[in-house]
Amino acid sequence: MADFQGRTTVATGALDWVEVRWQDIDTKNGTRNRHMLKTVDAEHFPTIRFDLGGTTADTGQVRLKGTLTLHGVSQPVEWPAVIRAWPESVAVAADFPVDMRDYGIKPPVKFVIARMGPVVQVHVRLVFVKGGAP
Repeated sequence: MADFQGRTTVATGALDWVEVRWQDIDTKNGTRNRHMLKTVDAEHFPTIRFDLGGTTADTGQVRLKGTLTLHGVSQPVEWPAVIRAWPESVAVAADFPVDMRDYGIKPPVKFVIARMGPVVQVHVRLVFVKGGAP
């Protein structure tokens, strides 16, 4: 089974919510990107959204608690994360698994040249800048 990554540098949000459009995720393979968009039905469900409900602390090693919405399905989630704060910005790093079946997404048996299981590992690196561009 070959591994691959999807990556984006575009996210919308604030400290209490973040959205990413599926079409902004690039796997570095156009055919695989099209298959991904079809698998997640991006035409009808164009965004991935996380709404933060709370954290166990303001900075350092924390647990993020909130709601993840994929494919029109919202599920409560709790993930480990690291939060760093500076006078003009806040950085959040989190790594966690997401089971596509929990969101009504049927994982493809074959995803172009790579097989894809139902659980995907998500790596989030966000920087929120105070007074950043709208």
